[in-house]
This record gives sequence, structure tokens and C-alpha cells, in this order.
Amino acid sequence: MSTVSDVPGDIDARRRALDASRSFIVQAPAGSGKTELLIQRYLVLLSLANEPEEIAAITFTRKAAAEMKNRVLQALEEARANRPDGEGGDLPAHQRLTRRHALAALDRERARGWDLAHNASRLRIQTIDALCASLTRQMPVLSAFGAQPESIDDARSLFREASLATLGLLDEEDASAGDVALFLEHLDNNLDAAGELITAMLARRDHWLRNLSGAGERESLEDALRAVRAAARALAASMLPSSVRAQIVALLNYAGANLETAGKESPLRAGSNLSAFPDADESGHAAWLGVAELFLTEKGTWRKSGGLTKNIGFPAGEDKAGKAVAKQWKDRLSALIAGLDESEALRDALHALPGLPAARYEERQWQVLAAILRLMPLAVAQLKLVFARRGQADFVEIAQRALLCLGGPEAPTDLMLALDYRIHHLLVDEFQDTSFTQFALLEKLTAGWPAEDEAGRGSERTLFLVGDPMQSIYRFREAEVGLFLKARREGLGGIALEPLTLSANFRSQAGIVDWVNASFAQIMPPADDIATGAVRYAPSMAVHEPRAGAVGVHAHFDDDAAGEAALVARLVQEAGEKHPGGTTAILVRNRGHLRAIVPALREAGLSFRAIEIEALGHRQAVQDLYALTRAIAHQEDRVAWLALLRAPWCGLSLADLHALAGTDGGGTSGIAENSQDLFGEIADQQSQTESSHLKNGLSIWEAICDPGRTARLSADGA
Repeated sequence: MSTVSDVPGDIDARRRALDASRSFIVQAPAGSGKTELLIQRYLVLLSLANEPEEIAAITFTRKAAAEMKNRVLQALEEARANRPDGEGGDLPAHQRLTRRHALAALDRERARGWDLAHNASRLRIQTIDALCASLTRQMPVLSAFGAQPESIDDARSLFREASLATLGLLDEEDASAGDVALFLEHLDNNLDAAGELITAMLARRDHWLRNLSGAGERESLEDALRAVRAAARALAASMLPSSVRAQIVALLNYAGANLETAGKESPLRAGSNLSAFPDADESGHAAWLGVAELFLTEKGTWRKSGGLTKNIGFPAGEDKAGKAVAKQWKDRLSALIAGLDESEALRDALHALPGLPAARYEERQWQVLAAILRLMPLAVAQLKLVFARRGQADFVEIAQRALLCLGGPEAPTDLMLALDYRIHHLLVDEFQDTSFTQFALLEKLTAGWPAEDEAGRGSERTLFLVGDPMQSIYRFREAEVGLFLKARREGLGGIALEPLTLSANFRSQAGIVDWVNASFAQIMPPADDIATGAVRYAPSMAVHEPRAGAVGVHAHFDDDAAGEAALVARLVQEAGEKHPGGTTAILVRNRGHLRAIVPALREAGLSFRAIEIEALGHRQAVQDLYALTRAIAHQEDRVAWLALLRAPWCGLSLADLHALAGTDGGGTSGIAENSQDLFGEIADQQSQTESSHLKNGLSIWEAICDPGRTARLSADGA
């Protein structure tokens, strides 16, 4: 089996990451062994620490925190037991490195008397949510929580309650009523739409709340609009080769002049008197819209030669000479587009220009926006009241209260001073999942930490961030991948972070790695962008040798769900035959895509495990047992009795059920009365048939007619 030592481009970064005097930010793609690297770094720090509490490791899920802590304790236990390096001393290189650092940490433990085997709680490995909760518990007054609220993952119902309370300010006799009225008027008095918008804003308040102070200044917001427009123009300009710019100016002049003569309105008319290629500043915006119109259709696709008509300034010509001139101009534009049409990034940049917001707000727009800016702090205040009444809070609220507990840079709290005294090294896993509030929390925890000295000898306080911005597509709980890019480029707080990139992939064979590299290099953007959260693809290097059949594509069209499901079942069967005892994973975008696949797997006799996909309560057998339980527990549960009579062990038809209960007035007594004739016939036929469902039906009918028997069944636990 290949090891990290076989990857010379990777081993240097891994060794450097274990320098306990320096701070790093590590980009670690899937399968790169980042957990092992974190454990090694933790053990190195443990071998140098005065106390284990000086090292704080933070993850984003309880599962990840438990795994990391267990692996650290396991490494120490194996070192403590003096276990050999595998059979014949053949542990892989990275595990031998872990063992060496575990032995050093064990020596430090013995010297300092930590006894971690019996005091594992001294290892500070926890989720960031647990850290925030512990901070608010220690400072209940500063956090303004009082009693610690329950942390909940889905607080949408609470957001909705707060949004309705905010809209309820319409009845107040102050300025807020006017703001609510203006907001509702803007939405045509659609109360549901207004509530949904406020609910969505509250769910994402971590993104905008920190910028709310001073945001009511119109000039600052319009400056932001102009900055967005300028960035979009600059991006498009950077992608247009300088060699074609003179041609573009000539084509704009030609098309714009023709449109002016014809009296047609078009963005191209801005280029009729253009003397030079437009700048990226605001004065050149109209001309840039003309450039986009020249190259792209309304749908954003490159213009074809057949689309070069008089509507975009390319008339056919009235006589022979005019037609020849027109053809020359069309050929020039077609040749220019042919030289650029392979650049999807340029096409996207040009297509974005017409959709940019205006540089300034119209007066009515500003009135509505100003009202919203005044309402949103009130909505946040209403949300805090809802949290207090319910005794619950979402993770954003707990993180924001934790920030309050630490105070500010000029007035740190006692808790902040205590943490600063105790924490010397901070490790953060899955850093791409960091939210704005959590990022601010890390800045406070590391505020005042000394930087490396001028000689580059490192520092006694270090920060170690690990993550993969390419895995941030799910925006985990308001995570913002731009923060990873910002930290890599600018550092975190006052701490400069040395960027490292891991490239070895220990999880997949070379065929899969190569296919992923080739595919995602084309899918992901060519460059990082902090503002938009764009992340370029970082290729991986395969450690395992290639094997046949790494990646195969089976295309299905026309919504052929049945054909797709049959193919999936067949592929699973073939995989099981090729790899007996192995497992096969089926990944889908959402649960709805499994509607046809799950029955196909059952029909093929394939056992499967669907976690949080096929609920146990949806299975027919469970629903039948549930109906039986309800019927026994409550004699008057009409729906339960009807479900029981319809169940396979009785199997009455819908016509029979209607005969029994169609006119009973809604109670189970009517079912019993109407069923006497039907079940009388069943009783007469009992000796002439072996049908078990008739016998079961008769027993159930007797139970309906005899409440005492039902009570006895319930008491007996039947």
C-alpha cells in the first residue's frame, strides 16, 4: 500500500504543518488525511504544553469532535501499551509518525502528572457550538440569557413568529407603524409574502446584522452598488484581449450609427461615437452594455452569423455595394466571436452586465429600503423576545451572545482574560464552515497574540486552521467560504497564516482522482473571489494505483425514472457479484429521486439501508400496527377501526367499508350496527371457507360490538 512518503510534493507541506511555533491555514481536500494531520499537530503541541488545557481543538460537529478525541486517546493508549508498529513493525509512514509524537506526548504527560487515561476531559476537543454555549453559561449576565436556552437546529417557526410580531407593529402609534405600512404597500399588501421575507432575513441575520449600524446612509449603500458594478466591468475587461479592443470599438461605431439612423433604441447606440475602448469606471457603463449586446443574445448565448440583423445594427444593404459592405462587417463580427466563444468565463462576465443594479436608488426605492432598514432591528428584537419566551435559541444567537461575553478589545471581560491566559494553541477543523459570527469569535480569542518575531522564529501562541473551500457548496448553517479565502490571503485578526495545500488522495483510486481533476477543473471558477465566494479547483494526486472501470456514465433522458431505477438495481447487483461482501452507495440530489429506485431495489431482492430517507413510520406493516394500537387504546377512534378493517389481516374492500360506515354519522357505534348483516353472512359462511381474513374480520367486528372485550385486550397487552 502506498503511503505519504511516496508523495514528495505532499510530504514537505505535512512536515511543515507540524512546526509548533508557527500558524498555518491548510487546504485539505477530501481523502487527504487531514484528521491524521490534526491529530499529529495536537500530539506535537501536547508534548510541549505545560497543561493540556492550553490546547483547544474546535470542530463543527459532535461526531467529528468525538472521533478526534478518541483517536488522540487511542494514539496515547497504543504508545502507553508499547504496541509494536504493526505486524513486523510495518506501520505505514504516517502512522509511525503519529506513534512517535504520541510517545513524546506520553513522556510529557508522565513528567507533568496529567494522567489523561483517567482525566480525558482535560483534552479540550469540542464543537464550536459547545464552546459558545460554555461561554454563555459562564457569563449569564453578560450574555443576557439568564438560564441557558435550548439549542435548536431548525428555528424557522420562531423566525416566523417574530416576523408576524414585527408586522403586528402596524397597530402601534409610532413611526414603526408607518414603516410596516410602507413595506406592505410595496408588496401589494401581501401579508404572507412580507412574513416570508422577514423570516428569511432573520434566518440569515448573521450576514447582515453586523453591518446594520450606519447602513441607513444612502450614500454608503449607493457606493456599494457602484463598487459591484465596477467589479463586474473590471472582470469582463480583464478577459478581453487587448488585441481585439480596436475591432470592438469599430464594430460598436458601425452598429450604433446604423441604429441611430434607423431610430431604434438599443444599448449599442452608446458606442456610436466611441473613440476608445470603454474604461471600467462608471462613465463607461453604457458602452459596456453595448459590448454585451454586440456579442450575446438576450438569453446570454454567443451570437451566430444568422442573428446579425438590422435589429442590432447590421442591415443587409440596399444595393450590391451596400450588401458587400454589410457582409464585410458581419464577417468581422462573426470572426471575432469565433475567436472568443470558447471562453465561458468571458460569456458569463458579459451576460452579468445587463443584470447589474442601477448605480443609484430611485426616490421611491429608497423610501421603501429605508423603512426596511428601520424595521429589521425591530424584527431582531422581536426574535430575542421569542427566544426568551420559548427558552430556545438557534446557533447564531448563541454565538452572538458568546461574543458579548468576551467584551471588546479595549474592555475585555474577566472571561476573555482567563481564556487568553489559558489558551496558547487553537486548532480549527472544517474551517470552510465558519460563519461571520464564529469568525469574529476566533478573532477575539486570538486578539493580542504575539506575531512571529523579525527573525522569523515563530511564536508561543499558534493558530492552525484546516478546511477545504471546495466542499463549502452546502453553506453549512450560514457558513461563508469567502472567510476561508480571506483568512488565507489576509490572516485572521493580527495573526499571519502561512498557507499550505495537501494534494495526496488516500481514499480513491487513480482513475477516480484523474476523472474528478479533469471534470471539476472545468466546472469550478478559474480564480478565487472573496466577495462572491468563488473557489478555484485544486487538483489532487492519487496514491492508489488505477483500476479498471473507475468512472462510467449512463445517461437517461425524458424523465425515464423507471428505466433509471432498473439500471441502478442492475448496477448494484453487478457490483455485489464483483465484490462480495462489499457495499455500494447510491447518492441522489434529494429524496424525491428515490421514489422509483427504492421499489426497484426491493423488487430485485436487494437489501439496503436508507438513513433518514425511508421513514419507518411510512412502511405499511408499521402503519397497520399503529392503527391496531390506536383502536385498542381508544374505542371511538373511527379512522383507526376503518384502517384495521382495511388492513391485510382483514382485507375488507372499500365497498364493504362504505356499507359498514357510509351512513353511521361518524362514530364507531354506527360501524358496529351497520356491520351486523354483513358479518352475520360471514359467520354463516365460516364453516364453508378457510379464508383467514373473514375470520379476522369477524373477530374485529366482535371487538367493535363488545367494548369490554377491547378493554380486556388492552389490559392483557394484546
